[in-house]
Amino acid sequence: MQLKRHLETKHPTLKDKPLDFFKHASVSNRCLETSYYVSKRVAKLGKPHTIAEALILPSAKDICQVMFGENFAQQISDIPLSNDTVSRRISDMASDVKEQFARTGPVQ
Repeated sequence: MQLKRHLETKHPTLKDKPLDFFKHASVSNRCLETSYYVSKRVAKLGKPHTIAEALILPSAKDICQVMFGENFAQQISDIPLSNDTVSRRISDMASDVKEQFARTGPVQ
């Protein structure tokens, strides 16, 4: 639901694309989506944003390399998880929630 809302508010030109467009998205689109998911987890835990680049990304690469091989591990490297990127993603998601709240008002 949150990803759909993000798509409609931040990427309105893509909102009418068929589902298959997103299923066959390029690696960069999948990496972008993954970056948002990881950033959301970092925000929920209240951890420093550097944890994504310093711990999560290297761990994911190790897991993929051991379980699935170097090719998969290399694909993991393409996920943008720098401190600045994670901070920006969290800020984007927070802004999206604030905009939705402003439109709908408080729950009665």
